[in-house]
Amino acid sequence: MVNNSCDRLLVGRVDQPTGRANCLAAGGRLALVSTAEEMSALQAYMLRQGVNKTWMWVDGTDAVTEGVWLTDSGDVMSYTGFTDKEPDGGVGENCIAVAVDSVIDIRCVRNAYVYYTLCEL
Repeated sequence: MVNNSCDRLLVGRVDQPTGRANCLAAGGRLALVSTAEEMSALQAYMLRQGVNKTWMWVDGTDAVTEGVWLTDSGDVMSYTGFTDKEPDGGVGENCIAVAVDSVIDIRCVRNAYVYYTLCEL
């Protein structure tokens, strides 16, 4: 449980828009990580699920305005949790991916590195 909600980990190498659509189809949305405590809980959850060597999609994009991170609902994010030196992708990396020890900006599509999507239900 992250964000005081029920979460579902979707397995499969998909791009971020497909991950978002899969969450909607499951009756939820991409998980929004709003605090450092929630990020720690998410990363602990990833360890418990055995996904400690890969990346997971969560809510957040700066595709509309570079450097302004928005939720899927259009609200400005007050917390992103980026690791030092991140975000570093400029206009080419507009989505957020989380690993057990990192939070990065990453390409939203044609991305071979992200294997999981975390949905809030």
